[in-house]
Amino acid sequence: MAKVTMADVARETQVNKATVSRALKGDPRISLATREKVWEAAKKLGYRIDTVARGLSSQRTDVIGVVLRDLGESWVGSFLSGVERVLARHRMEMLVKEANDLDASSRSAYQRLLDRKVDGVIWASDAPLPSDEDGIPSVIVGNGEGDPSMRVLLDEEAISRKVLSLADGRPISYRGGDRPFFPFLERLSSIGKEKGLILWDGSLPSPGELAEGVLLCGDRSILASLMVPRLPWPAFDMGHLSSRGLINVVRGRGVRPKEIKVSSSIVGVEKNDPGC
Repeated sequence: MAKVTMADVARETQVNKATVSRALKGDPRISLATREKVWEAAKKLGYRIDTVARGLSSQRTDVIGVVLRDLGESWVGSFLSGVERVLARHRMEMLVKEANDLDASSRSAYQRLLDRKVDGVIWASDAPLPSDEDGIPSVIVGNGEGDPSMRVLLDEEAISRKVLSLADGRPISYRGGDRPFFPFLERLSSIGKEKGLILWDGSLPSPGELAEGVLLCGDRSILASLMVPRLPWPAFDMGHLSSRGLINVVRGRGVRPKEIKVSSSIVGVEKNDPGC
């Protein structure tokens, strides 16, 4: 079977090859209608973009670096799923690295990404984002140190309001683990009062402590089977927003705010829910 070329796509859509090339690159000078027509034709004909050749001509690799503090953490799968879904829509790939809170580890991971000529970096590590004289686009997830192109944060005020609403005037006792998901909720704690709403953040209570008046904070995959209200860490949403924002920066188009905030919902689980 003959290989489908860009000329075939041009004939199918009745535009010239230059327009097809620009449309496949997402050039904003090409109308949305034409871009969609070109992509539909390319899909119909089975046209595959030569990423190596495109990289040589555009000086881009269409690869995004993702740096995480610990690949073994429970939320990593959901986070990377969000990144992958957005990048896949734009025919981009990701290269994942791990960097703990040591300077040497973070600099090494960052340099390896630069060596691979990535188009941008999503930084979800506690280590400071290394400065780069080349000004590579970057997004920091969380409150980590650095000067990124964009930052994705939890909406602390919105989440705090949700917890206060659930407490309904009762005192709040915050109990954080080694790596809490919502450390800012500690400020809601009513010191010296034991009764009321107990927040378990980043750790799980014993079975005997899973009673009314408990709110668990953490990863969906861990908390899903526990029949108490929970405040899931929005890993998927943060991965989705950080990758979407980085693509906007890399492509030089669209709205590019310096900061994006994402909230998390309180999920109530019925005791008699057969799905639990």
